[in-house]
Amino acid sequence: MYFKAAKSFLLVIFFGNIMANAAKLEFTNIKCHAKDTAFLDFEYCFIKSVNRTYKYISLKANMHEIPITNASAKLQILRRFRSYMPITIAASIDICKFMAYKKDLANPMLRLFEEITTNYTNTNHKCPYDHDLIVDKLPSRFLSEHFTNILPLPPGEYSFNSKWLSKNIERATICIYITIS
Repeated sequence: MYFKAAKSFLLVIFFGNIMANAAKLEFTNIKCHAKDTAFLDFEYCFIKSVNRTYKYISLKANMHEIPITNASAKLQILRRFRSYMPITIAASIDICKFMAYKKDLANPMLRLFEEITTNYTNTNHKCPYDHDLIVDKLPSRFLSEHFTNILPLPPGEYSFNSKWLSKNIERATICIYITIS
């Protein structure tokens, strides 16, 4: 009896460690598209691979019509089967209201957005935004932790799509493509 319990315990620990280490998120592509170039354009938008284990995303949006006092975003995760299909409900947020009050952090998409703006951007403040917007060295391991622990996703190819609006006019789209293995 003792031997069976010890054997079961070791199997649970062994497979638990395999599952904990099995999830790996890797950036495959990023696409930044300015819909209204009179409003903004992207100076750069790239994935940098420092080595096999460290990749990061950086982008800079040059704002031409500032200050921005009315901004919103639509965020959604899609999974590739034969084509990219939505697996989450699109989260729409009023950026100015969200940054002022930081409500709705129970939603994993909004919690991710808040953590990214706090740690990797220059946008962690209330409106108005009167400067260029920068995402600086957002590492894949940060997103890997979020997508494997907080919002567990099975292995596959995914797209994190975001549409950025100002005054209810779509100004830009950013699509980040990832693979979870």
